[in-house]
Amino acid sequence: MAKGDFGYFGKGLNGYIHYQVFQESQKGGGGGGRKPSQNSGCLTMIGSILGAALLLVILFAY
Repeated sequence: MAKGDFGYFGKGLNGYIHYQVFQESQKGGGGGGRKPSQNSGCLTMIGSILGAALLLVILFAY
């Protein structure tokens, strides 16, 4: 894509503005859905514990 050419959205400042408005609308911000939990899941916790245990075994076994 040539500099200043935003394809379907046009060229120059007008094309850039249309492109940015489209990108912002695709982010999906502001929806009323449930926000993801900040807590890690059970599977993540189990994996972390097993990974740490494996790392300790490898470090201290040799």
